[in-house]
Amino acid sequence: MDLLVWHQQKLVVQRPSLMYAHRRSISMVAQTLLPLLAFAIPSAFSQISLYGPITTRPHSGDLAPDLTLTKALSHPADDSWSPTNLSGQTTVLVFMPDTTHNIQIVNLWNAVVEKFAGKPVEFVWITGEKESTLQPWLEQHPVKGWVLHDPEGKTGNAYGMELPANVIIGTDRKIIGFFRGIQEIDQLLPAIQDGRITTTRPTKETLKGFIESRQMLMDAEAPKMPRVDDNRPHFPPSYLVHVSPSQNDERGNSSADDFWSLRGFTLKEAINLLYDVNPIRIQIPASLDIDKRYDFSLALPEQESQEQMKDRIRKGLQDYFHVSVSRENRLVDVYVLSLASNGKLPPAKPHMEESGGGFRSSSIGFVAPANLDEALAGPKPQPISAIRSIYTDGTADDLCHTMETALDRPVVNETNLHGEFEFRIERSGSTESNFLDRFREQLGLVLTYSQRNVEFLVLDAR
Repeated sequence: MDLLVWHQQKLVVQRPSLMYAHRRSISMVAQTLLPLLAFAIPSAFSQISLYGPITTRPHSGDLAPDLTLTKALSHPADDSWSPTNLSGQTTVLVFMPDTTHNIQIVNLWNAVVEKFAGKPVEFVWITGEKESTLQPWLEQHPVKGWVLHDPEGKTGNAYGMELPANVIIGTDRKIIGFFRGIQEIDQLLPAIQDGRITTTRPTKETLKGFIESRQMLMDAEAPKMPRVDDNRPHFPPSYLVHVSPSQNDERGNSSADDFWSLRGFTLKEAINLLYDVNPIRIQIPASLDIDKRYDFSLALPEQESQEQMKDRIRKGLQDYFHVSVSRENRLVDVYVLSLASNGKLPPAKPHMEESGGGFRSSSIGFVAPANLDEALAGPKPQPISAIRSIYTDGTADDLCHTMETALDRPVVNETNLHGEFEFRIERSGSTESNFLDRFREQLGLVLTYSQRNVEFLVLDAR
């Protein structure tokens, strides 16, 4: 590992019928960590399966069901598909309902298939897209390996899928596991050959051994469609906010119009979310500034807005920890963002909200931790000199907010820039810390050390 990455992703939605969703993850570049350390906050409706009502759910270790298809649209050799194809070699099944709108995924797939050419691996792409539009597209954009047409989704149904996913089947025709994405195949296949696959999710106590053994995690069964009630608190509806120490390693944030559940949050993380204040601007009593995690739950007898529920949880937090919350301006050390004298910025972009919403993601790359123990201890505030790359879209205030989530002091915007921009600084090939120089040269912006009056959120014991 040579880089530590802070990553954020936010879903901005304008239609009131959709629920709030926010994802924040802190992960190492080593991809074995991605499914383990991600801090995911899902929200979704109760929906039926994309492949029809699910009656069976094959599990890892079960015999793989036959593939149901109307025809093979493409095949790697002059051969026809047969159930015997699922035995004798490792088989990778990718379920892609919409192929023609996913050329980038097709390109990733083709690269993987080429990489394992000549190896005892069979690659099968399963799609249900309308053939009249799919077939002409495939002639212009060939998909390597087998392309099987299953317009009724019978194969996805047989594999217990409510959402599209991928499957790897062993030489004995038994399901090894389920997974998402295409790039993972590159690491999963060698891990299968070496016997390094597990479907047991490591705990906090076993995570270090999991990483040191280079195990790869796969899901034991197909993913289920998220439903609102999956994370609904299990107590009678009321206006009471339930706060309690977390009993396991589960972490998440789920909400609907009549409930909100935060699981596995430290006090500072909860305040960060509920007050929209970066941790560097939060001051809490030392006795509470610890890594202990809590669950915050609210189940209402009637629907309320997110802001109303947020107010209730704020009050419940204050009552549980016996603290009062205030905002104070303090003169502190900061990083000041300003315009360089000779720099130019990319053209301003339309606000995301004006186009109806969408995903906004951001990431900051830092020098990696010195060792595994330091990495597992979690991210710590970093000096500006430790940044190696940055990626975010938005306003100058958004850029400051993103950097401030990971830095050791607040970031103050003094650019007077208006509109939204694309802020990207790729990682340099140099081992030297030249981020500030590249920041000036590529974005026309400078960051300087100074002092400013900054608003802090302060918790005091009652």
